[in-house]
Amino acid sequence: MTPVWRNDDLEGAVIGAIFLRGADPEVLEIISRLPASVFYVRQYREIYSGICRQVRGTGVIDPLLLCGSMPEHSAVIMASGQIAWAKSALAYYVSTLERNAAIRDAESVIEKALTGIRNASNGEAAVEALKSAQDAIAAISLTPDTVQPVHIDEILPAVVDRVDARYQGLEEAKPLMTGIEELDAKTGGIEPTDLVFIAARPSMGKTELALNIIDKVSEQGRGVLFFSMEMPNIQIGERMVSAAGGMSVSRLKAAAKFEDEDWARLSRGIGHLTGRNIWMVDATDLTLEQIQKTATSHQIAHPEIALVVIDYLLLIKIQSTARYDLAVGEVSKGLKRLAKTNRIPVLALSQLSRGVESRANKRPMNSDLKNSGEIEADADIILMLYRDEVYNPESPAKGIAEINITKQRNGVLGTVYRRFYNGHFLPIDQEEAKRKSAPQQKSQPRRYAKA
Repeated sequence: MTPVWRNDDLEGAVIGAIFLRGADPEVLEIISRLPASVFYVRQYREIYSGICRQVRGTGVIDPLLLCGSMPEHSAVIMASGQIAWAKSALAYYVSTLERNAAIRDAESVIEKALTGIRNASNGEAAVEALKSAQDAIAAISLTPDTVQPVHIDEILPAVVDRVDARYQGLEEAKPLMTGIEELDAKTGGIEPTDLVFIAARPSMGKTELALNIIDKVSEQGRGVLFFSMEMPNIQIGERMVSAAGGMSVSRLKAAAKFEDEDWARLSRGIGHLTGRNIWMVDATDLTLEQIQKTATSHQIAHPEIALVVIDYLLLIKIQSTARYDLAVGEVSKGLKRLAKTNRIPVLALSQLSRGVESRANKRPMNSDLKNSGEIEADADIILMLYRDEVYNPESPAKGIAEINITKQRNGVLGTVYRRFYNGHFLPIDQEEAKRKSAPQQKSQPRRYAKA
């Protein structure tokens, strides 16, 4: 008689549903906590281990590539997709699989305890066997909620797979390029699990820089989900169209005075953005949980989503009763969790404290991040914007914006320069911009010795 916990078709359906779903957030969450040991059928257990290794190495789930690394299982791998009755039922499949594994483990523990009791040489040995069984049963859960530690021996092959994929140009989970060449050269791109902050005082161009990155990312065919809690969608659209058309927002608003060139620029901007994979959410008072749920569901529906942008951090509704700076820290950690769990970079905008303006040198530092040092701890990359002309209208660096990399967890710090014209960021010669942006030395009055 087949044990109640054995269901080979169910195990195949789990594998098949994972292949059909690919590396979406729900699948990645399952892989983070589901051990291969829950599979009873050896082939499915080994295939699942291969899937986990593939995800850690390349960030994707591809049955064809897996067949190449596991040729002995290729027939089962290719057939498993037909076993999955409904890929949307993956969560139910997995919960049933976990239940079956728990029953199987309990049966094994009980059988071992019975053997120990029957073979006990005395009463104390029998009691010891019973206690061991009780401890083992207590450790078995029908609803596992713990993540699975991964042994280094499982990680090392994934490292080799990732390096090999990069060598062959096959790595799909590549770092995300911002399209700002000098910035990408210093960062190597944004990793899928990175939390990136753009921080500055008001009027420095935080939102404009974020929109510039959104434009460049979508130009690569990648998707972007933009949470705009400060401006409505229509205003964001106007900014993007004006930048793409090479005109100022103020000119776009003065449509009554449009000339032929203005209409041409408008048409060019609209054409540039039409069909881009850009989605916007302009709801206010969004909670962290709402952002996480929206991002996750949208990423599942649109796998091309490669970046989540939030404008801006302090407008996320805080539900915690903790002290405000600590609550902001909780939001920051939540955004990092979103990036890591969904394997999608999160770009968040943040204000700086007024303390910046009390200093002679007003270039911002990480300690200027408003309300929470937790932000600095959670961030993988921090980009500080500075335009000297905001404070010094006659500055030699007029029209130049500095993007200061003040934190990079896996790279160097430094400064990248952009031209700031008509409210938009444009390329500029880096050496010339660096020379003009260098702090000016105040000349000291000459002193003459008294006669």
